Amino acid sequence: MSRGRRPRGSRKVTGLSVSPGKDQLVVFHTKDSRDLVVCLQGMRPPAESRIGELVGALLGHFRSEKRKLQVNVSTPIQCSMNGRKCNIVVETKINQSQPEFTKGRSGYVLSVPGN
Repeated sequence: MSRGRRPRGSRKVTGLSVSPGKDQLVVFHTKDSRDLVVCLQGMRPPAESRIGELVGALLGHFRSEKRKLQVNVSTPIQCSMNGRKCNIVVETKINQSQPEFTKGRSGYVLSVPGN
């Protein structure tokens, strides 16, 4: 008798959105409208973009499963948090040591170091 398999996390991902700037903002869009928002800035080594590497790895994974990966590059980035649509805008702040997410008027603000 065969058992049903639980869906893996990557099966819930329907696509991603990335910002065009140095902030390295990534949103993993999901089937259940509970998107995952990540900022890759601040990773080691510093000032090295990981967006291309991430998109390439995901694209390879999606191709191996014969699925298409939708990638959007935009600003602001739209996402869904618990079924509610919102925007994520990026601000540069001087004297800020690391990226920080805060609640804004129309969604969220990602503040990134500007020095």
